[in-house]
Amino acid sequence: MAQTFKDRLKLLIQDEKPYAWARKVGIEKGLFQYYWQKEKIPTYLNLIKIQNYTGCSLDWLLTGKIVQFGKISDLPLVKETKAVNDRLNLQRIKALEEVNKIYLARNTSDIKVLELFLDKIKVSASTKGDKSEK
Repeated sequence: MAQTFKDRLKLLIQDEKPYAWARKVGIEKGLFQYYWQKEKIPTYLNLIKIQNYTGCSLDWLLTGKIVQFGKISDLPLVKETKAVNDRLNLQRIKALEEVNKIYLARNTSDIKVLELFLDKIKVSASTKGDKSEK
């Protein structure tokens, strides 16, 4: 049984080289090295990347426990009749990953454009809030 997070990663990685696997998943080598060598738990976004790549459950990935199929309906997120929150969460994750890519690329002009765009969104949101209060 996989007792630690690293043990569960080993099961997912199988015969591949860990850093090559991490690259395929979309996790930076330095971060993966931190998780792998120091046996630390990844950030939420990187856990989601592992889940999306492997199809494993987050519950198993974090705890090693497997949710019995018959008990899946007992989980609060599964009871949602309309998957609105799931779609929004996936959209947010994708948007954050794109923003992260821009910052990681360290292209100053792209970062300036992104920050100007974010400033405009803040101004737009604050003026909408002002109008709705009147």
